[in-house]
Amino acid sequence: MFNTRFAMEVIAALFTAAVGLVFAFGALRHGIAWTENGPAAGFFPFYIGCLIVLGSVGNLVQATLARRRLTGEFIPADRKNEVLVFMGSVLAFAVAVAFLGLYVSTAAYLLVVGVWKAKLRLPRALALGLGTALFFFVCFEYAFKLPLPKGPLLGLFGIY
Repeated sequence: MFNTRFAMEVIAALFTAAVGLVFAFGALRHGIAWTENGPAAGFFPFYIGCLIVLGSVGNLVQATLARRRLTGEFIPADRKNEVLVFMGSVLAFAVAVAFLGLYVSTAAYLLVVGVWKAKLRLPRALALGLGTALFFFVCFEYAFKLPLPKGPLLGLFGIY
């Protein structure tokens, strides 16, 4: 019943609309008016929330108009295990970020997925993982001055 393409389109549109409403109503607490110093703190998030809701309504209308074409299974029965494994690996990555930090987890995730799913050789997968993690580290820590979770391993090297 919920494994049709139409059902998933409706669920996704309703979910993103709810996220947009949370943004918009949360921004109201911080003010959305234009003040003498410029926009209030909630100005930008409010309008982003409104755009998300508007886009969600558009997706819902499109799905409703195309309902007759959206009858197939969203996830075919023979591919459900692959989807579950992918979801599990993303969940494992999220848990690893909490314990190892973003950069080490990114390098490990890309290394494992590169070897496992992309069938890369180990040196190339290692370069992918380390290169991506290093790129993110330089971008966020130095270019944007935005510290992200580093975890205990980078603390051992004095990078904190």
